Amino acid sequence: MGDEICQVVVPEDQVQALLVAYHNQLGHQGQEKTVSLLRRHFYWPGLEASVGAFIQACPRCMLYKARREPKAPLVPIKARAPLHIVAMDFLTLGRPADRYQNILVVTDLFTKYSWAIPTLDQTANTTAMALWRTVFQPFGCPEFLHSDQGPNFESRVVKELCNLYGCTKTHTTSYHPQGNGGCERFNQTLLGLLGTLDQERQGDWVSALPALTQAYNNSVHSTTGYAPTFLMFGRHVRLPVDLMLGAPTRGEEVSLTEWVDRHHQHLQFAYGQVTKRIQVAADKSKRIYDRTAREAPLLPGERVLVRDNRRQGKGKLSDRWEAAPFVVVVQQRPGQPVYTIRPEGKAGPERTVHRNMIRPCPNYPRPREETPRQPVPVAPWVSGWAVVPREGANVPARVDPVSPPRRSQRENRGRPPARYGDWTGEGRSRD
Repeated sequence: MGDEICQVVVPEDQVQALLVAYHNQLGHQGQEKTVSLLRRHFYWPGLEASVGAFIQACPRCMLYKARREPKAPLVPIKARAPLHIVAMDFLTLGRPADRYQNILVVTDLFTKYSWAIPTLDQTANTTAMALWRTVFQPFGCPEFLHSDQGPNFESRVVKELCNLYGCTKTHTTSYHPQGNGGCERFNQTLLGLLGTLDQERQGDWVSALPALTQAYNNSVHSTTGYAPTFLMFGRHVRLPVDLMLGAPTRGEEVSLTEWVDRHHQHLQFAYGQVTKRIQVAADKSKRIYDRTAREAPLLPGERVLVRDNRRQGKGKLSDRWEAAPFVVVVQQRPGQPVYTIRPEGKAGPERTVHRNMIRPCPNYPRPREETPRQPVPVAPWVSGWAVVPREGANVPARVDPVSPPRRSQRENRGRPPARYGDWTGEGRSRD
């Protein structure tokens, strides 16, 4: 409309007070709305820039407001042979009335061969015993045993089991299930198999679990193009349903030497094909995932905030990020988005986190350094006895001793001052 607007030119020393009043006290709104509110009545050079810098350094906005953080590029886990990398995880069905509440899921990442072991609990001893009985004894020890950072998986007994069998124990970063994607995918498949059971059989799902696991292991996997049992044993396992329906089970008769040669050739060809298909699947997953991801490496010494993963239990009004800032110590491996961080201003404890769990915060307020209080001097301790009267007792008041009267030391006692001249009893005389 072309109306004139009267604005107060704000001196530089009053800008901070206005920013606090119009941003902090008016709901911590964004830069555009805060600028529009200030421009109604005030002006100073660089108003918009100062508002943007103030909001970027606002601790409440940084801790609570959602900001689109760039995802780190995907780094797939690549297995090279059977039992090269074996991953494990616990699956909980959430059925309180059942005796068995948990399923220990173990997956070979090359062949996709999987084990599903029902357990009464998730303790370290139960985990180690189930691994030893079901995997290590019948199939041998894997080269790497991968899991999340659950206390049962990172326990001393599991590490001793790995050391005994020469297995290297690895783990994902905290609150990053994508680092154990092989087990997570089989968890969903197993839930689908169990969910298709009749209502009567779901009450006894433990008895149906071996047959469902066998059916999965004998089916062609979409990634490898082979059945997990064929890649693990070099042949297809005969199923009970095959015998019931009279399916042919034997091929042509060959000599033992020829069978061994064919078996070796089939496995060698299959392993080569699987290696290529796993690489193709990994490249495809990375290409799709990286559409919304970009590499944003952090340097040692950078200040970061850590995502608060306990927020869900605190309510929707809780902060999305932890209030205490951290400092990047080192990137664990070049090209991998995993960092070691420590609390700012402290030597530890250090934490290992994924890049998606932290965000840089160069403008986050630093904690105020409090001046150490000077110690109050304490009087030296004097040992000895003291008489403390009981409450209510008549205690005589303390009376300080009276000093003796002080005698005058003047030598002109009895004589008048000189200014009065000679004094006689009859009158004053002057010379």
